[in-house]
Amino acid sequence: MNTLLSEDQRDALQELMNISMGQAANALARLVGAKVTLSIPRIVSVTPLQFAEMLNDTDVWYTRQSFLGHIRGEVLTVLSKTGCDSIGELMDYEVPLDHDALSELLLELANILAGACLSGFTEQLALNAKLSMPTLFFPENQQTVHVHWASTLMMEVEFKVEASQFDSRVVICLEDIAVDTLLQALNRLLE
Repeated sequence: MNTLLSEDQRDALQELMNISMGQAANALARLVGAKVTLSIPRIVSVTPLQFAEMLNDTDVWYTRQSFLGHIRGEVLTVLSKTGCDSIGELMDYEVPLDHDALSELLLELANILAGACLSGFTEQLALNAKLSMPTLFFPENQQTVHVHWASTLMMEVEFKVEASQFDSRVVICLEDIAVDTLLQALNRLLE
């Protein structure tokens, strides 16, 4: 699917992702009162098997959120297990985090990051997408990871909180039909 994006479309999409992910980093930085750095967005095409393979890391927590609207897909937030107590402390949680507090913290972080990323991205393209609430996701407890697409465009960025060892990644997965909508919106932007 990478061949579907022209160089101009890829550059425009990467710039849009930089802006929206920057908004998410700023939201997290304000929340924790610490500097947050982010990676250059990575835009790739993945198959369901490749998507499932990226879910085999046991040193992280996963959340999933679906979104519907002009574009549809899922946002996967990958949060490091390392540094959870320190990020919790920055967010005024009592540490060490118990199970309930850890779950609340992970869902709050996922919602902030995914919400800012997706809304910033869709607003720039004049598209709408309604994001569901996040749920914790345990791929190791499933024999197969179910995804409802044949292949998809995946946009990913990594966030690091400098005051702790905590980092996270936000992965936006678009269904095939949503990729067509995205390409049309990018083309309007480039005209």
